[in-house]
Amino acid sequence: MSGKTFQGQVDRMSWVPGAQPRPELVDAILSHHGKATPQREIAPTLMGVVMGALIGVLLKGMALPGVPWGPETGLIGLLVGSVALLGFGASVAAAGLAIVIGRRHPHLLQWASVNLLTVLIVVLV
Repeated sequence: MSGKTFQGQVDRMSWVPGAQPRPELVDAILSHHGKATPQREIAPTLMGVVMGALIGVLLKGMALPGVPWGPETGLIGLLVGSVALLGFGASVAAAGLAIVIGRRHPHLLQWASVNLLTVLIVVLV
C-alpha cells in the first residue's frame, strides 16, 4: 500500500531533497559544453567609434569647399589630408590584421570593425 502514494514511492526510492551532483559529472558537462565566454568590454567599441568619426570627418572635409582643411587650403589642407589618409590606411590595415588574429585578440577585432564601419558611415552620409 505504501507504493501507491507519492510519499510511499519517495520513501521506497530513498530520495533526499537537496542532493548535490557528483563533481565528476559537473566536470564532464563543462568539458563537453565548454566554459562560459567572458563579457565583451565597451572600451574598444567606444574607441573605435570616436577614432572612426574623427577620421571620417577629416576625410570628408578634404573634398568639401569651405572647410579649413578642404581643397585649395595650402599647407594646412595638405597636412590634415595626409593625416586623414594615413588614418584611413591604418584603419584598413588594422581591420585586415584583426581578421587574421581576431580569435586571439578579440578586442582588436571589436575595435577595428567598429572603427572601419564608423569611417564608412561618416564618409557616405
